[in-house]
Order: sequence, then C-alpha cells, then structure tokens
Amino acid sequence: MQSIFDRVDVELYRAEVQRPRYTDEELAKSLGVTVGEVRERRSRLAAMRLLEQVEHDAWIARSPHAAADALLADEEEEIERRRRDVSRRREELLALTADYLDARRLRSSTGLVEVLHGVETVRVTVTELAALCTRGVDAMVPGGAQSEAAVRAALPVDQALLDRGVALRSLFLESARSHPATNRYLKELSRAGGQVRTSTLLPTRMLLYDGETAVVPLNAQDTAQGAVVVHDRPLVNLLSDLFNLYWAQARPPESTASDGERPNELERAILRLMAAGQLDEAISRQIGLSVRTTRRIISDLAARLGANSRFQAGVRAVARGWIG
Repeated sequence: MQSIFDRVDVELYRAEVQRPRYTDEELAKSLGVTVGEVRERRSRLAAMRLLEQVEHDAWIARSPHAAADALLADEEEEIERRRRDVSRRREELLALTADYLDARRLRSSTGLVEVLHGVETVRVTVTELAALCTRGVDAMVPGGAQSEAAVRAALPVDQALLDRGVALRSLFLESARSHPATNRYLKELSRAGGQVRTSTLLPTRMLLYDGETAVVPLNAQDTAQGAVVVHDRPLVNLLSDLFNLYWAQARPPESTASDGERPNELERAILRLMAAGQLDEAISRQIGLSVRTTRRIISDLAARLGANSRFQAGVRAVARGWIG
C-alpha cells in the first residue's frame, strides 16, 4: 500500500523531532525545497496530528501513536458503535430462526411441490436450502460450459458448505472439461474436498439437499423460467436414485478414457446418438457442445473409421466394438 507521506514529509518530521527550533529557512535549505513548501508540508503534518504549534514560530513533534490516538479516536469510536449496532441487529434477526425453520417444516409437510417463477426467486430459495443443509448436496449440471460469473459465484458457496462438513457431489457433462473456466472450477472444487464426476449425458439439471428436498427446472431448455422445489419423499427418493445411477456410471475428471485410436466416452456417446438417427443439432444439445464442435468431432471419427457417410461410420464403429 502506498504511503501518504513522501520522502520530504518524512525528513521534515524527523527534523522537527530532532530539533524543534529549526527555522523555516534552515529546513528549506536542508530539505532542498522552498520555504513555502516547508510551511505547506508542516500544515499537512499538523493536520495529521504529527506536529503541534505551541508558539507563533515554534512546533513540537508528537509520536505516531499519540497522533493516531488523537486523529482516529472519534472514527474508532464510531466504528465500535456501528459494530455493536450490527451485532444487535444480527441477534434480533437470528432470534427468528426457530420460527423460520418451524414454518419451513410446516410448508414442506403441507405443500409437496413448490413452483418458483424467475431466476431471482430460485436463487434466493437455493441459497436458503444450502444454508439449512447439514449432510449433503448433490448437483447434476448438464449444459457443458458454465459462465465465468457462475463459476466465480459457485466456489465460495461450495467452500462454505464444505467448511460446515456438508458433503458435495457434483455431476457435470464430459464436455465441461474442454471449457477452461469450468474445468478449473472442477479441479478447485475437487481440491477443496468436493467429489466431482463427469458423464457423457445427463438428463436434467438437479439439486438435492440432504436427500429430503430436490430442485429441478420448470423447463430444462430455459432454466430462467423458474424451478420446482420437491418435498414429496417418494418423488425425492426417485430423483435421488436417478442421480445415484448416473453417479455410478460417471468418472472422475482426472481419469483417462482414450486408448490410442479408440474413442473416449464423449466420442462413444456421439456415436451412439448418431446410430440412433440423431442429427448434429440434437446431438450438440445433449452433450453440451456447439454444433460446430460436434461436427468437428463427427468428422474426426469418420476419418478414423475410414467412413464416407454417417451410416458407414455407424456400421464400422459397431464392427470395431466401439459401440454395442
């Protein structure tokens, strides 16, 4: 941090400490500045309570500790007053915790499903659920690359959960590893203690809290529309089983799937979708990559298979055992 005092200020202060009766002219000559500048700098030091005028032409220097006490006492008192005020208001707010939790439990038992409209409503609810969570959060995140803003916002929340001893399991698409920011997030989350796996296909976005509450989008193609909060235990159990099924089939992002010319998991998924008759646009949506990238991968697969058409690529992929 840059000091508010430059070399001349410091030398002037030292001179006043050493010999209080220096004249302005003597100080100006010693410091290599004008008399006017000496007076200007002395006034600035006086404003900082480092110098005090005792006579018309006599000054005494005060210690930095004394200056700090004199200058900052009022500010420190105000900060302490505000700290006490903030603490009091926090206690008043936290006093409502028991009522809030009781009301949440009643809402969960009487309303098996809540519909949330709009991104902000979903954000507030998810934040509340994370704050109340005590055992574990499971996240299924399709869509491939996540935005830089989403990644920056997610890490502090994840770290706070982990610091409280909450277990985190996160499922991402395999294609997320090709996006620098998302791949960096996966690694940082893993280093922080979260469990991370990737899968070639994921059915929907999903959040599970303590195995008791689930959040899924109203519209998987447009998550901005809102979400559904599920409290119904059988339905939550079903969603939890679905997550565990995909989790068991997924792999840690550090593991390797390529074997020479053999396809990796992402390429196998593309081949299976091609064999099912899916067009490039539909394939790209399901695996979370752009159409351009998807077509590049398809072209590379066709070249490795020596195929001149999608049909021929499918036949040769089956013959080589690349797909069943």
